[in-house]
Amino acid sequence: MKTFLLIAITCILVSCTEHKNTPVVDKEVPSGQTTDLKVGGLYTFKNKDNTFYVTKILALDGFAVHLCTYSDTFKTKPTDINSENLKILIGHTPLDINGFLLDKPELLKVEEVKESELEGYKMYLEAMQK
Repeated sequence: MKTFLLIAITCILVSCTEHKNTPVVDKEVPSGQTTDLKVGGLYTFKNKDNTFYVTKILALDGFAVHLCTYSDTFKTKPTDINSENLKILIGHTPLDINGFLLDKPELLKVEEVKESELEGYKMYLEAMQK
């Protein structure tokens, strides 16, 4: 499992280094989909089995949304949730903003991003400097 995660993270990092700063919105984003993303925003997504999961935006840059993804799933769309009560699945994932928007995220609320939540993001930034 550790080997798989290491390979997955390496692939993500390599793919992100090849990006150039691109507009936040392009033709792939569904019409009417908001691009007003919020750092600290808790967003819900619907799974294929009609359950819901939550991500939190840790940071935004010119082409990527940096996420914390939680393993908790919900039978109904959550209406009030606190990320401190959720189990972290992946602490940091950079994802193309357009890809994030294609999954139709719905903003639940905005929380403060704590320094401890940024550990993976900071490691990513250091790796991109090399």
